[in-house]
Amino acid sequence: MSHHKEHDRPKSDQQILQEQMDESLREYQRNNRSLFLSSVAAGLEIGFSIFLIAAFYSHFGSSISHQLMYLLAALSYPVGFLLVIIGRSDLFTEHTTLAILPVLDGRKHVPELMRVWGLIYAGNLAGAALFSVLFVQFVGMTERFDDTVFAYYGEKMTSDYFGGQFMGAIFAGWLMGLLAWMVTSSAETISGIAAVAIITFVIGLGGLPHCIAGAVGMFCAWFSEGTTIGFTDVVEFLAIATIGNTIGGSVFVGRVKYSFISSHH
Repeated sequence: MSHHKEHDRPKSDQQILQEQMDESLREYQRNNRSLFLSSVAAGLEIGFSIFLIAAFYSHFGSSISHQLMYLLAALSYPVGFLLVIIGRSDLFTEHTTLAILPVLDGRKHVPELMRVWGLIYAGNLAGAALFSVLFVQFVGMTERFDDTVFAYYGEKMTSDYFGGQFMGAIFAGWLMGLLAWMVTSSAETISGIAAVAIITFVIGLGGLPHCIAGAVGMFCAWFSEGTTIGFTDVVEFLAIATIGNTIGGSVFVGRVKYSFISSHH
C-alpha cells in the first residue's frame, strides 16, 4: 500500500528536470537516421488533426454557425498531438524545450543542438508534406470531403498580421514546452493524455500558430487547386511559426525552468 501511495505523489520539479535531461541526452545519442525517421512519423501522424477538422467541416460546415465550426476545429486539434506524444514520435516543438536543457547544463554544445533540432524539424516537415499530398489526393477522390476546407484552413492560418502571428507562435511554443513538462511529470498515461488534450485544445482555440500542425494545413492549402495560398505564404508562415515556437519553448520553458530549479537546489 505504501508503495502505491509513493507512486501517487507528484514528482518534484528536480525529478522532472532530471527525467527531461536524461530523455534529451538519449535523443542526442541517437543516430541521424533513427531521429529523422521518428520525426517523419510525427509529421505524418499530426496530420490527423487536420484530417478531423476537414471531416467536421465537410459534414457540418454548411449547416452550423462559423463559431461552432471554429469550436469543432479546436476540439479536433488534439488528435494528431495525442498520436505523436503518447505514441513517442519526435515533435520539434517538444524538443525546443527538451534539447536545450543539456546545453544549459554545459553537457552539450550548440552545434550538437542544431543537429538534433535540424533533423527533427526536417523530418517533421517531410512527414507533414507527405501527409498533405496524400490527403489532398484523397479529398479529390472521395465524395465524403469538401475540398473548400483547404481554403478555409489557409485563410484561418494567415488571417493575422506578422506581429499577431509571431506573438501567437511564442505562446504556442510556450504551451508546447509546458506540455512536454506536464507529460514528464504525470505518472500515468491517462494524466498524460489529459494534459495533451487540454493544452493542444487551448492552442487550437486560441488559433496559435504551431509550425508542424500548421504546416500540414498550409501545405494542403498550397497543394489544392481552389485556394490563394502560394509558396511565399507557406514559407512566411513557417518562418514566423518556427521562430516563435522555438523562442516560446526554449526561453519561456527551458531557460526559466532550468534556471529556477537549478538555482534553488
